[in-house]
Amino acid sequence: MFHPSGCIDSRVAEPFESVEDAWFWCCFCDMHKGVGRAHATSAKVPPCETSDIFIVIKRLVADKCLMQKHLRVLSRYGLKQVSPYMADDSTEEDKNLWREAMTRLWQPLFNKGIVRGLSSVAPFGLALAMEYDK
Repeated sequence: MFHPSGCIDSRVAEPFESVEDAWFWCCFCDMHKGVGRAHATSAKVPPCETSDIFIVIKRLVADKCLMQKHLRVLSRYGLKQVSPYMADDSTEEDKNLWREAMTRLWQPLFNKGIVRGLSSVAPFGLALAMEYDK
C-alpha cells in the first residue's frame, strides 16, 4: 500500500476475526473521523474502508434483509462498542436482533474478504449463517 507521504506501508491487511469486530471497528472509525483505515500503532491494516461495510448494510436494507429495528440495535451497541450479550442494559429483543444482523452481515462481508470463515459467526450458530447464504 502506498501512502501519500511517499512511505511504503509494510503492514498486512487481514480479515477481521468476526462480524462484531468489523462492526465495532467501523463504528469506532466513524465516531473518530480521521482515524482512518490504518491505525499508526496497529500491526494490522483493516481489509476495507468503513464505507465498504456501510455499503453492505445499505444493500441488505434495500433487499429487506435488515430492517430499521436491526439498524437501531447495530447503532446503539456499535456506539457503546459492546455486544448486547455483554451489556447490562440489553433486552432479549436486542440480543435477537443483534444475532440476526450479525448473521445476515456475515456472508457478504466474508465474500469481500472483510471477515474470516464461519468461525466468525460461531456464537450465533451455523444454521443461522447458512440460512442467509446468498
